[in-house]
Amino acid sequence: MYLLSVFFPLLGGLINTSPVARYLGHRGSSIIAIFCMVVAFASSVVIYYEVVFMGCAVSIDVAGTWFSVGSFGAGWTFNFDILTANMLFTVTGVSMAVHMYACDYMRQDPHLNLFLGYLSFFTGFMCVLVAADNLLVMLVGWEGIGVCSYLLIGYWSHRLSAVKSAQKAILVNRISDGLLMWGVLWVWYHLGSLEYDLLNVYSASGFVGLSILIGAMGKSAQILFHVWLADAMEGPTPVSALIHAATLVTAGVYLLVRLHIHDEMFVIIVGSLTAFMAGVFGATQSDLKRVIAYSTCSQLGYMMVSLGLGESGSEASMGHLMTHASFKAALFLAAGMVISGNGGNQHIARYGGSAHSSMFTMLTLMVASLSLIGFPELSGFYSKETILNLAAICPDPIADVAHTLLLLTALLTSAYTTKLFYQCFMVDFSGSSVTPVRSILPTLAMAILLLDIMLKVWVGTNLLSGVLFFIPWGVKTLPFGLMLAGIFTATAAVGSQRFTLMRFCGSRWGFDQLFARSPVNPILDLGRITWAVGDRGLLSVGDLRA
Repeated sequence: MYLLSVFFPLLGGLINTSPVARYLGHRGSSIIAIFCMVVAFASSVVIYYEVVFMGCAVSIDVAGTWFSVGSFGAGWTFNFDILTANMLFTVTGVSMAVHMYACDYMRQDPHLNLFLGYLSFFTGFMCVLVAADNLLVMLVGWEGIGVCSYLLIGYWSHRLSAVKSAQKAILVNRISDGLLMWGVLWVWYHLGSLEYDLLNVYSASGFVGLSILIGAMGKSAQILFHVWLADAMEGPTPVSALIHAATLVTAGVYLLVRLHIHDEMFVIIVGSLTAFMAGVFGATQSDLKRVIAYSTCSQLGYMMVSLGLGESGSEASMGHLMTHASFKAALFLAAGMVISGNGGNQHIARYGGSAHSSMFTMLTLMVASLSLIGFPELSGFYSKETILNLAAICPDPIADVAHTLLLLTALLTSAYTTKLFYQCFMVDFSGSSVTPVRSILPTLAMAILLLDIMLKVWVGTNLLSGVLFFIPWGVKTLPFGLMLAGIFTATAAVGSQRFTLMRFCGSRWGFDQLFARSPVNPILDLGRITWAVGDRGLLSVGDLRA
């Protein structure tokens, strides 16, 4: 029963990418993909109940020894503890919803079975990564989601921008993955084992901890490695929802929590800079999916800061990861409906007051947006507020700087999220209002009530309860005040140029140009040299002699 959550998504991917899929048709492929995900989610629910509520952690050896080198033996072992149960529940739940959405959203695509197969493989490898009991099995899932992300981002191969974005994503991740592999090799060299339990006792630090941390930074799109995240929006909307909600970008955060790598100063600095940087970039974007993508990058910065705040910070980081997966998936899926209703146009200033969107789409986007900005009593409020409170009470001076940057990020997040919703549904092309305010107020009240019922989770409540007593009232209420300030600023500035920041911010601080000139061009030049000398030179000479 436990292994169904890991292997059924892989089974769905195998069937839909095999020659058998051509005989199933679109309906048959959709049924198989959804059925496999429903079984995986049901298994995750059982695992969650038995592990979290009943306290029955389980370790399963699937196939004995995979291979052995000297005294080292690698095995396919999966461990289901509280951390694994929470992640499996989140991954399979979000992925099941995305699969159902994709079957309708991509119904006109002639290769729907292949697309669903890639989605299932993507989910399956993420489940392998989550349930792995050692670093070697984790690397199988890690590399699997990397390859699947390349296939999904570049799925529309007839679009040059999609192909280039897929190449950019995999090349940037290759840099960080290389350092992660180096760290894994060092762990094996010093310990002779890759088991998680032994590594936790060893307490990875120094070069080993730094290399694993940089590897996680690449997958979780932290500063300097964030350049691929916005370009990944060239893929279909279901891909964006799956990558940015519960799979690829959360893999790095999960790995650091699992290995207890908390290099406090470095992690806090990286996370706070990433959160603020992504907030500035999100405020200067006009593409609907790119704005949401940078909000993901910003929330990942919150999670990284939380990791540097100790053991309680790790729990808060996982809590925010789970709540973020819920409302971010809803945000992307609603954005896909808005884009589809407007003929594929993604420019938020050209929607014309939701003329082609339903009230349900508007409600869904409003619910997810309110949770993203941390509106009180919603799930995003509890998880984000916990991280801000932990940063406020941390005695480290670096944490004070991080707390200030996170507060500024909260202001920016509130501003650009309100701008996004306001331009999508409440103004026309000229910037004049098309929706009366009196009709928005009941909708707002309904959205708050629905989100309070559906998305408030016990994780955020439990994490917050032990923090409130030690924080002054002004510090606790400051994020709410900044959220309101961001809302009022955005509604006042829509339709004018006052909201637009510097052109330098609009160009994303030149990180893309930096990557193009520094690591990319030398690597391409080296590839041309090796091709000229090796492939075309030595090999062709050998063929002539033969």
